[in-house]
Amino acid sequence: MSALDIEIADRIALVTLNRPDALNAINHEMTTELVERVVPLGEGGDVRAVVVRGAGRAFCAGADVGDASGVVADGAVEAVSAAEQVAGHARTQRALEAFATMPVVKVAQVHGHCVGAGFVLAAMCELRIVSEDARFSIPELDFGIPFSMGGLPLVARYLGMTRTADLVLTGRRMGAKEAREGGFVTSVVPREELAAAVLEVAGKVAARPAFLVRETVARLEEAGRELLDGQRSDLSSLVLATLDTESRAVMDEYAQRLLKLPVKRR
Repeated sequence: MSALDIEIADRIALVTLNRPDALNAINHEMTTELVERVVPLGEGGDVRAVVVRGAGRAFCAGADVGDASGVVADGAVEAVSAAEQVAGHARTQRALEAFATMPVVKVAQVHGHCVGAGFVLAAMCELRIVSEDARFSIPELDFGIPFSMGGLPLVARYLGMTRTADLVLTGRRMGAKEAREGGFVTSVVPREELAAAVLEVAGKVAARPAFLVRETVARLEEAGRELLDGQRSDLSSLVLATLDTESRAVMDEYAQRLLKLPVKRR
């Protein structure tokens, strides 16, 4: 089964994160398919809107911890080296950035949990239409890692410094109403009306001339980059976190708790 399910009709691509048993957590397979199957859809003008949604009971639970846990054959968890963790981070960030720069309108259709890297994925869309049960959170500090992938300045652009600091530092959940009031969410609708509401908006966008869609998306991207101008790469923060004794201990404790397996250090 593919990590992404893609349907195309009426100039709209419906991209479904298709790992419902893992709450659509982003793994290596998903980032590969995002780059190889979704990003090319932005070429040629046949697709003018891309809707990203999640299968099952959540939009996206963030990055797949198990994908980078270093599970080995004897049933232990092998501590992932800093180089391996940074490489995985960089791979995911490159995939998300490639998605963000597609010259089409991206619409996030969010229900249930939208966490960490899933939060970043939604933030990289021009529009975010969510159901009343949508819950947003950034729990990275609980895992012993910084909120990275360019996510912190990106979220701050929409929610402001104070609310972003609160979400990142406390790890608390933000409901759909607060996300709408804070300016992150385009609109909030009942869960049973979500798909229809998204298709209505995507249909309006897809009916626009391709040139105007591309130009608008490009100008929005330029405006966003100006707001984020001067940000330093957060790869350095991730590297330092993997080398920091306290942060590493939190990472290992989380791996033990999540996978219920002993940690075997290199």
